[in-house]
Amino acid sequence: MSNNPKGIIFYFNFIIMTLQTKDTWQHINTCDVLLVRHDNDCGYTFHNKAYAQIIDSFGELCTKRGLIIGSVATPYSKLVGKRAFHSPVSYNQSLSIICIFGKIIRLIKGNNIGTEWIESHLLNLWCKILEKTSPKCVIGIQPDVFLCRAGKIKNIPIYDLQHGTIVDDHPWYGKNYRIATPIQNLPDGFLCWDDQSAATISKWAYNKGIRVIKIGNPWFLRFFRIHPDDLLVNEALVNCIITDDNRPCILVSLEDGFAARWYPDKKFNGIMFEALEKVILDTVELYNWVIRLHPIQIRGKERDMVLNYLRIAFGAEKTQKWLLASEMPLPVLLSKTDLHITGSSTVVIESALMGIRSGMLNQTLCLEGKTQSYYTYERNRGMAEVIPQNPDIIKQWIIDTLAKGRGESTLEDTRQNLDAFIDEIAGMKS
Repeated sequence: MSNNPKGIIFYFNFIIMTLQTKDTWQHINTCDVLLVRHDNDCGYTFHNKAYAQIIDSFGELCTKRGLIIGSVATPYSKLVGKRAFHSPVSYNQSLSIICIFGKIIRLIKGNNIGTEWIESHLLNLWCKILEKTSPKCVIGIQPDVFLCRAGKIKNIPIYDLQHGTIVDDHPWYGKNYRIATPIQNLPDGFLCWDDQSAATISKWAYNKGIRVIKIGNPWFLRFFRIHPDDLLVNEALVNCIITDDNRPCILVSLEDGFAARWYPDKKFNGIMFEALEKVILDTVELYNWVIRLHPIQIRGKERDMVLNYLRIAFGAEKTQKWLLASEMPLPVLLSKTDLHITGSSTVVIESALMGIRSGMLNQTLCLEGKTQSYYTYERNRGMAEVIPQNPDIIKQWIIDTLAKGRGESTLEDTRQNLDAFIDEIAGMKS
């Protein structure tokens, strides 16, 4: 636990929140595939249920193959049971109790003994969950070390399903961060969207005997060739109304916690660069601007702050329109988009999948910046570039880039790979 005041406050707020949601993991049934996700992964709502686009899409494909799905929501998550797709169970209270007793043991017997007690009980908790579910495999998003260790003990493979950027500088996926990590603390495999992501992980994973499999993006693939029986996709297409005029549509992707993550020492409204705000206001008659809130901003603590900013800057009517657009599936929204602008959102990757060019305003992406390795694949293919935070330069970039038209889509048809992996799961011994 952090010793600074903010860290202490966060820790105790986390404990209080987790105690408020009852555990349900004890009632989970056996399954073939266990999905592990967090509320933050749920960026869509389908039939009034929170939907984790990438991991629930994978789960639906497994269901169509006759596999039984179980789901666990990691703390702190409140979108559990009937509130979410695949009815995830929770272990919020169990985690809190372990943390509370662990803290007491640390105070009495010392930090090392207390830490060992916490780690052993977290490992035991995951072992119990795996014993109750007895899955053929677990599919998670950055699965924690205790789940990975439990999988090794129970001989159940754990896979990390890509959900965003994978580059050398990423603290979870980069070689320098993972080369010395013990194998028991890592997943048995990584399920990647593309060759670039797979190559980045392969630099260190193959030497550890970890599988790296390119299966594509399950969420985007279902919009690539639409099946008539895919209710989610077909309903989303019918309900997608963004604009009824012929003005070019420019999508702006916001990021949660943007100021704290990239510009902690600068005066900044925390939502949008002033240069971009000015461009939008100056060109509101020329372009159809659509501002997309990050999924966490829609449900999380930033929601009120973001909506208040948008209302003050652009008006209540546009803000409501943009909120509705933010709740649409990203592939559908991008299908109506001509150009994309962001600070450094991973929507850069998804935009390139649809052949849409991106302008990035986060200057840390520049050469010798701390995130210079991000989006190099998209940049090398001419699908993304860094733009100075200057209104006149941004305006000219829009004119020049719209004139180029759409680029070549980076989306590969990896459905055979995805199907083959699910077939592999179906053929595993229980």
